[in-house]
Amino acid sequence: MVAPEGNPGGKFRAVLVSITNVRSVTAELMPFVTFRANIEKREVNDKDQVAIFNVYGTASNFVVFLDAGKTPADVEEELVPYNVVISRADWQMVINDLEGKALYLEATKG
Repeated sequence: MVAPEGNPGGKFRAVLVSITNVRSVTAELMPFVTFRANIEKREVNDKDQVAIFNVYGTASNFVVFLDAGKTPADVEEELVPYNVVISRADWQMVINDLEGKALYLEATKG
């Protein structure tokens, strides 16, 4: 896949499709969730939360599992192989989700 011209540093633009629980993922996008789970050698759980991105202008999608305790730096590291840039608005939605989980974990520590 060749990066479209005019993209910063030859990177692809990724667009956030959804942040949702696996049980709400459409049948069309579920193979991408399964593919990512296989890469991570994990079982897919209906309660797992995922961020689904589309590589703009393509039929390519990729998934990031938004596990409790995962940091924005962890997500950034996972995005490196995809050679993508994400809009600030989309990135902020991912950060807000992660921060919400972190606050919940902190509040429920016994």
